[in-house]
Amino acid sequence: MIEARQSQNLTQKELAERCGIAQTEISRIERGIRNPSIRVLQKIAEGMDMYLHISFLPRDPQPGTRSA
Repeated sequence: MIEARQSQNLTQKELAERCGIAQTEISRIERGIRNPSIRVLQKIAEGMDMYLHISFLPRDPQPGTRSA
């Protein structure tokens, strides 16, 4: 999230204003103090004109095992 924000030359305050979230909340999320909900992540993505993409990917099989 920090990289995405900085790549757009946005301050935390500017991002907060774009997505309607308090700057302190943006700071807490970036520092790993707060675990945001999917809804908050969606607002942040929209504020950066991005899509939120969350996915579950299969792990590589363990050596010596067969995959189904």
